[in-house]
Amino acid sequence: MRFLALLPLVALAPAAPAAEPVDYRRDIKPLLQERCYACHGSLAQKGKLRVDSGANMIRAGVVVPGKPAESELVKRITAADDETRMPPEGHPLKPEQVAKLTAWVEQGAKVPADDAQEPDPRDHWAFRPPVRSPLPVARNPKHEIRNEIDRFIAAKWAEKGLAPVAPADKRVLLRRVYIDLTGLPPTPAQAEAFLSDASPNAYEKVVDQLLASPQYGERWGRHFLDVWRYSDWWGLGAELRNSQRHIWHWRDWVVESFNADLGYDEMVRQMLAADELYPTDPQKLRATGYLARPYFLFNRTTWLDEVVEHTGKGFLGLTLNCAKCHDHKYDPLKQSEYYSFRAVFEPYQVRTDLVPGEPDATKDGIPRAFDCNPDAKTPFHVRGDERNPDPNRTVLPGVPQFLNAAGFKITAVKLPPEAYQPLRRPEIAETLRTPAVAKLAAAKERLARAEALVGARAAFLAWASLPARTAVDAATKELAALEAAVADPAKAAPPLGSVKSAESNVEPAASKARPFPDTSTGRRTALANWLTDRQNPLVARVAVNHLWLRHFGQPLVANVFEFGRKGTPPTHPELLDWLAVELMEHKWSFKHLHKLMVTSAAYRLSSSSAGAEASAKLDPENRALWRMNPVRMEAQVVRDSLLHLTGDLDLARGGPPVPMAAQDASKRRSMYFFHSHNEHNKLLDVFDNANVLDCYRRTESIVPQQALALSNSRLAMATAAKLNDQLHARLGSADDAQFVAAAFETILGTPPTRDELAACVEALAELRAVLKTAKDAGKRARLQVVQALINHNDFVTVR
Repeated sequence: MRFLALLPLVALAPAAPAAEPVDYRRDIKPLLQERCYACHGSLAQKGKLRVDSGANMIRAGVVVPGKPAESELVKRITAADDETRMPPEGHPLKPEQVAKLTAWVEQGAKVPADDAQEPDPRDHWAFRPPVRSPLPVARNPKHEIRNEIDRFIAAKWAEKGLAPVAPADKRVLLRRVYIDLTGLPPTPAQAEAFLSDASPNAYEKVVDQLLASPQYGERWGRHFLDVWRYSDWWGLGAELRNSQRHIWHWRDWVVESFNADLGYDEMVRQMLAADELYPTDPQKLRATGYLARPYFLFNRTTWLDEVVEHTGKGFLGLTLNCAKCHDHKYDPLKQSEYYSFRAVFEPYQVRTDLVPGEPDATKDGIPRAFDCNPDAKTPFHVRGDERNPDPNRTVLPGVPQFLNAAGFKITAVKLPPEAYQPLRRPEIAETLRTPAVAKLAAAKERLARAEALVGARAAFLAWASLPARTAVDAATKELAALEAAVADPAKAAPPLGSVKSAESNVEPAASKARPFPDTSTGRRTALANWLTDRQNPLVARVAVNHLWLRHFGQPLVANVFEFGRKGTPPTHPELLDWLAVELMEHKWSFKHLHKLMVTSAAYRLSSSSAGAEASAKLDPENRALWRMNPVRMEAQVVRDSLLHLTGDLDLARGGPPVPMAAQDASKRRSMYFFHSHNEHNKLLDVFDNANVLDCYRRTESIVPQQALALSNSRLAMATAAKLNDQLHARLGSADDAQFVAAAFETILGTPPTRDELAACVEALAELRAVLKTAKDAGKRARLQVVQALINHNDFVTVR
């Protein structure tokens, strides 16, 4: 009876709200893509199941429309047992995600008619070799077309309905291209020369001069040293644990290679395999500092993990490291292929070859790679755990199969004797012989003096000459042993003329004394040839993207080390491919692409969006490049520019790095500063210096310390004072307006606007009034203006 009495109340209760409709494309497909496609999509079909389309799930019976309780998909994502729960790896789906999936099934598992399964991952745009697209036809006669780049850029403007801004002021453009190509702003004299050149190719002449400048190699070498993670050595006290002493030889090779316009393909080949390709050329062997840099004393797996990861990211734009523990979740990379790629590098170790004239490898020498252990086996770590190698797996060297249409051909390299017995090089034998001969001569001289002092009392004081005689005997034996080794270098153990870095902190003495192998595996040569083959779809694209980023302030592919399926498609795919082919067809010449880029009309646009509200609304992120992107100077450029303003920058190139203790007083370019994980310059750090562990693209922070550094640092204050003196000496009795104009042009590269000029002149008048009783009040007032301009945003910004 009580149940019947409640019926009217139930009838009067409000109806439960209907579940919110679930949209498959918005709510379900992205979730499945993120958590399920790796095992049940185009990459893999575990259990013969694909969930990358609604039709696939319904056809397989794992989704029963309208019946979540009967749908295996719902059962698996809600299972309490870890053995049956899906997804099996990572955290379970969140309650709200489970609710969405359940509601979608309950609502009939509706799928759009155009829903399709994932395409074959091998058809991903970046995995197909680049081809030249036909040049777009210019649709708008108002769009300036200076070269092929502009045709692609203008086509995007037309597609998006965008109008480009006007070209940049000539002074702004000049400062932009100077800093872009050399890392230094133009001097007033250089600016005046450009402005007074009325020839139609005045700008192109400047570009050619800058590309021929030695400073070009320093500027662009530093960019790629970021990508290749250049670092001086570090460790604990004097114990070297990471990188190598004298790694600066590699840095110098990079700078020289850029200046010589060595093809990028050849740069890659030399960095990976110069010891196999040019085994007796010390100048080229410096390039393998690329492989000496990842050296790590304590753990071989950590060392080679870094080599694999950053070779993949730096050259291929692929995250090979994501396949260390399991198959890659987005790209067709098997875990086995990760270890095959590691196997390419397994035999190599690092040694330091002596340089002529310096017998002590701790003082100088060329750190380089060589195949020390040709028979070394690569372990297959189960789930990436080095504590759990699979004893039944044999790992052969190789590269990802989906990129290996031509096959991976390895040919062992028989080395010339000078390569594995460096003492056969006459200059190295003489380098070791000279101090040995000198040591013997000095010992004999000491013995002669001792014997002369003994004189007639020889019978009583013969003991006084014993130390000198012992030294002569030791030096004689040392020289004899060296001469014997020179006569037959194979008998020297360990080999003389080169010092192998410890393979680990527990390497046995027998391993340290082994001779160097007379044959190299050829694996790294095979890798270098595969990377630089015209059919490799990634290497040229990745290189072009790095160039574009540093010229235009944003890359064509947003994530410069992720060209795989998880990455972002290029903003201008046809342009990227056209440039990649252009690079390869012009002998991989970076200078050729530099000139194309900086002489394009797109590069010459103003960076101001004033008066371009319509374009700014349509494309607020400037992805279509309707204006130039202003960028903050890199740390090295900020410091170098301060010294360059006053003519104090030391343009000497190369050589050992400036040690930390000498950096404050040094006038050298900042790229020559000692810089490691443990030791780095504080001023450069304030402006986001390169992280030696990972720096594919520098960060651009805005923090108060930057303004303080440009106001109060010794360098900024000294620069302002000297520049103020120089301006007064050059301008003589110029009035305030003339002084302000000259200061703007010298420091910022542009004349002041009318408002800026008026504000500065007014400020000078006020400062003079405050300083009227001080000595040189006018000069001191002007110093404040100079200091303010050094701290101006336009000083550290490339417009």
